[in-house]
Amino acid sequence: MSTFCLDSWAVVAALQGLLDAEAPTPTRVMEAAGIKAEHPIAYADAFAVATALAHDAVLLSGDPELLEGPSEWRVEDLRS
Repeated sequence: MSTFCLDSWAVVAALQGLLDAEAPTPTRVMEAAGIKAEHPIAYADAFAVATALAHDAVLLSGDPELLEGPSEWRVEDLRS
């Protein structure tokens, strides 16, 4: 296994104690699909938006497609 891969697993292990994993629900899947249908973004990005909206959270991203989204998407630009 490469050093990069081992380092990645170490980061994941460290984050697991700080984050709550949430399994996708049918409702969240449909919310993400609705966002994807209305906006020219990747489905994974739509899922991130749907999850952030569900938690009234700010989405951290440097993706211009997300940063240029509607105002109800609270996105913080990580590029600066």
